[in-house]
Amino acid sequence: MATKEGTKNRAPILTYHSIDNSGSIISTSYEKFIRQMNYLTDSSFRVISLEEITTCILENRPFPSKSVAITFDDGYKNVYDIAYPVLKEKGFGATVFVIPEYCCGYDQWNRQGKRIPQLELLNSNEISEMARNGIDFGAHTMSHPDLSKLPLDKAAAEILTSKAAIKNYSGKEVQFFAYPFGRQTKEISKIVKKEFYGACSTELGFATLRSDIYSLPRIDMYYFSRNNFFTWIETSLFSHYIRLRNMLRILKGT
Repeated sequence: MATKEGTKNRAPILTYHSIDNSGSIISTSYEKFIRQMNYLTDSSFRVISLEEITTCILENRPFPSKSVAITFDDGYKNVYDIAYPVLKEKGFGATVFVIPEYCCGYDQWNRQGKRIPQLELLNSNEISEMARNGIDFGAHTMSHPDLSKLPLDKAAAEILTSKAAIKNYSGKEVQFFAYPFGRQTKEISKIVKKEFYGACSTELGFATLRSDIYSLPRIDMYYFSRNNFFTWIETSLFSHYIRLRNMLRILKGT
C-alpha cells in the first residue's frame, strides 16, 4: 500500500536529456513530458532552483513543501523548441547543462552509440533568450569527456573554459556544474568546489539536507518515459521504485 511521504526533508531533482519521440535511452516524448509537467501543476508542486536546494542544505533549512527542481543535461535544441515553451507557460524554472564545443552542432561526443540518435544542440542565441526568461545554465565541460581519465590540467581546462563560454552565451554567472557520466575524482571535486556554488551527479536518489552540494543526486526521467509511475512521486512506492532502479544500476555497473 502506498503512503504519502514528507516532502520537506527531500527534494527530487528531475533529469531530462532530449525531448523527442525516438524512444532512446536519453529521450522523453513530448506527450510524456507535458503530462509530467501538468501533473506537477495539478498537484500543486513548487518548482525551485538548484540554488534554493543548495541554500537549504547549507543552512540546514527544510525544503519548501512539495518542492522539485528540473534539469536538462547536454543542451539539446528540442529543449528550446519543445520543453521551454511549456516551462515558460507554467512559470517553471530549470537548469540546462550545456557543452559549448558542440553548441550550434550535434551530439557527436565520444559517448554516442547506436542507441542514441544524432540530435541538434542549442545555439548561443537560444541560450541567451532562455537565460532572459527564467532558465539557468550550468557547465557540463567543453566536450563531454570522462574527466576522471584526463590529466588534471586538461580536466581543469574543460571545466573552466566551459564556465567562461556559458557565461558569455547567457550573460549570467554560471553557478552549477554537472559531471559528464557522473565521474569525478577528489582533485576534480576540488576544482569544482572552487568555481561553482554546487554540482550535480548521476547518482539516482533524492536531494536531502545531508546531501553533498557538490554531488547532488538526481532522478533520471528515462525511468519514467514508458510508464506512469511519476504520479507516485509523493508516495512510498516512488521511493521503493527509485531504490530498485538504483540497485539494478549498480548490478549492471552503470
